[in-house]
Amino acid sequence: MCVFLPGKGKARGKEFRCACSLMHKPISIRSGVNPGDVLAVGGLCLVAAGISWSNFLVSNGVILMGLSVPLARTHDPGGRLISTVWRKDLSTLLEDPLLQAFWLCFFSMLASGLWSENLKDWVWFSQMQLPFLLAPLVFSGRQIVLTRWLGPALYIFLGAALATSLWVLYDFALHSQEYLHGLLKGKPIVTHISHIRYSMVIALATLLCLHAVVQKIPLPLRHGPTLAAVLGLYFFGFTHLLSAKTGLLTLYGGIFLYGLLVVRKPGARTRMLRIAAVLLVAAVALAMLLPSLQNKFFYTIWQVGEYLRGKWLNYSDIERWVSIRLGLEMIRQEPLLGSGIGDLYTSTAQVYQECLASEFYKLPHNQFVFTWAFTGLFGLGSLMAAIWHSAGSRNWWSLPVLPAVQCVLLGSFMVEYTLGTQIGCTLYVFATLLSWLYVRNN
Repeated sequence: MCVFLPGKGKARGKEFRCACSLMHKPISIRSGVNPGDVLAVGGLCLVAAGISWSNFLVSNGVILMGLSVPLARTHDPGGRLISTVWRKDLSTLLEDPLLQAFWLCFFSMLASGLWSENLKDWVWFSQMQLPFLLAPLVFSGRQIVLTRWLGPALYIFLGAALATSLWVLYDFALHSQEYLHGLLKGKPIVTHISHIRYSMVIALATLLCLHAVVQKIPLPLRHGPTLAAVLGLYFFGFTHLLSAKTGLLTLYGGIFLYGLLVVRKPGARTRMLRIAAVLLVAAVALAMLLPSLQNKFFYTIWQVGEYLRGKWLNYSDIERWVSIRLGLEMIRQEPLLGSGIGDLYTSTAQVYQECLASEFYKLPHNQFVFTWAFTGLFGLGSLMAAIWHSAGSRNWWSLPVLPAVQCVLLGSFMVEYTLGTQIGCTLYVFATLLSWLYVRNN
């Protein structure tokens, strides 16, 4: 099997190097193929391919990357299979504040099991948070090979997003009346994963295409810039078809932030203004022509009236706000340590029963409230440190697409417990670490 990587020539990415995987030979360091690098790259590609549709691929991608941790690096002396410089790798990780913060996020959640009664849920959530533990080890120890594969991984991500969107479009065409009627009742369009997480994936794909067009990034395809523009406009329209408010709001926030940062640069200012005009016209046209978007708008307005009449149950947006309010009540009861991640369901059910006399409950739909309520101040501080050393880093703001990506991720934190799901946790960790890798090597 051959994998094509951009070459160093000036032919706008049309020159490639062919990295053969030596399928007919046993993998060994002497044969020139590092087993740890193969596992790390394979895991990254699985995550990129599966993040838009498959928990199975994402899980196995993280596991593959985890298996690469104890294996030797390319630069290790002696040609051994097991790494002999793990102490150096660990010290390198502990010198980087973002990677430290990611580890603290994992261990703060893990430690909350000490005061959790339900160990089964504690183990379940610990498994979902493994990207916070394993990904920093892999990214810090294998920066060279992962940097080389950054571009191909993004192409795989965009290809998978396109393929899944075509499936959703086909399914929508077959059941359009059912979906349109369901949107009036707050029901989402069916996707392979959570429709909110999926809308975030499509929003990120839109931003990547926008960045490629504005910065005139050479793509390893014929008519690459035109394809990036068409694909970006397609993803932009598809996000509106999905009509997930989280995806739409974070997409517009990311585009607005990206535009503000780009217009300060004379070379890209004109292109950005032209693209902004096209997107504005497209947004108005989509609002006028898409029944799914109109139905979601009507449902949102109707919910406001129902809330003013004192109703909240079975109204998706109102249930979110109620969950946040009761999450703050849980924080008031256990402000220091939280209730423990293992007891998140029982604690939430208890506060709903106490405050609303309701057996129905939802976990707090705000990542900061969620983290504080169940892992305490230490968990919240770890999360804030991770945000500060990524989205708050001055170096990141010199590359407009990186703050825009963080805008999508952190915007979802306001109305979702993004890190409380496998896809959401992996999406945040990998998007942030790929950005970190890009900044570190540029």
